[in-house]
Amino acid sequence: MSAATCQSRVASVGIVLTAAIALAGAGFAQEKTSSPPVQVTIKDEQVVIVEAVLPIDPVRRIVYQAQPGSLGVAVRGPNNETLHLSHFPSLSINGQFYQQAQVAGAKIDYDSRPLPKTKAGKVREGFTSSYIFRDDLRITLTVTLIPTKPQAKETKRRMDAVLVHYLIENQGKKPQTVGLRIYMDTYVIDNDGCLFAAPTIPGKILDGVVLKEKELPPYVQLLQRPDLKNPGFVAHLTLDLGSKLEKPSKVVLTRHGTGGAWDMPAMVAGGDSALGVYWEPKEIKPGGKREFAYGYGQGIATSPESEGLVEMALGGSFEPGKQFTVTAYVTDPVAGQTLTLELPAGMTLAEGKAVQSVPEPREQATTSVVMWRASVQKLGDYAVRVRSSTGVTQGKLVSVTQGKG
Repeated sequence: MSAATCQSRVASVGIVLTAAIALAGAGFAQEKTSSPPVQVTIKDEQVVIVEAVLPIDPVRRIVYQAQPGSLGVAVRGPNNETLHLSHFPSLSINGQFYQQAQVAGAKIDYDSRPLPKTKAGKVREGFTSSYIFRDDLRITLTVTLIPTKPQAKETKRRMDAVLVHYLIENQGKKPQTVGLRIYMDTYVIDNDGCLFAAPTIPGKILDGVVLKEKELPPYVQLLQRPDLKNPGFVAHLTLDLGSKLEKPSKVVLTRHGTGGAWDMPAMVAGGDSALGVYWEPKEIKPGGKREFAYGYGQGIATSPESEGLVEMALGGSFEPGKQFTVTAYVTDPVAGQTLTLELPAGMTLAEGKAVQSVPEPREQATTSVVMWRASVQKLGDYAVRVRSSTGVTQGKLVSVTQGKG
């Protein structure tokens, strides 16, 4: 089942199921009942979804390369155009600043390893690296080629950005205070002093600015030309990637060369711009972790939570006291995805836990199945909903009435 098929079923479509209910004896007797049949009307409820997800154009439109020894990545445009001059993480660990994450004594567990296939055999393009600092702080970088939001009038999403994900785990016995900063010496196509724009400050070219709190945008645009009407090539640094990943605390738009200490001042670029993205230091308890991610490329990166699309189907008997089934079909489930069945008063859960984890698809498949059994207690109008941890809610409106005899 494709994501496009799932989206095509969002519109409300009425399905009328009329069941003549025979209250049969032990041998399924052919006797007529005194009660008229039950009439069931089922309509799709408007789907609540993070965003409409279009099919993917599989052509790669971005160039990326690992930077061994730095836990970083180099990203270039679709025709190998320059999109930055340097691009690397720095760390604050227990109050000490480590530029480019090059910490003396760090152990490289693995570096720039190609991503493995998913359990369902789906190929992922990208790489991963993992370093261990002081024997107890593991930092894992995962870079994945991803689709972006469709451009105007496009019918498919382009593979023109990378998702850069950092997982920091405290494997020791003492708390560690850790922060992450991404520093980028910005350069777009032919402009070493490219300037910026953000949807939270509309209509303005940004230069020498700190974006935080209400002004912290879901993405920052890097403009080849400082002209909002004619910007030339526009690269996007996506910062909001869903509820499961920490959002940065601030973005500093500044001049190149200001990243020698943890705190970067916001200075006018003066023909040589740079930026810093901050996840401020926080304590990680033993066994704890922090997860950060951002997207970079030509398009606006989509949240991983936008995948794992859900389609819901009902079956069985809606006669009061009997059982019906609720089946959820999940396309390309995301890691850790769960589904919650929400039943209104007048319906009860008969089989299956209300909250269920979505299993991995079977080999060579892309769709997983989750099922519940429930029953109607009395005639009435009901809304049956399946809510996904990815932010998608699929529902059906069920009307159970007494039919005419």
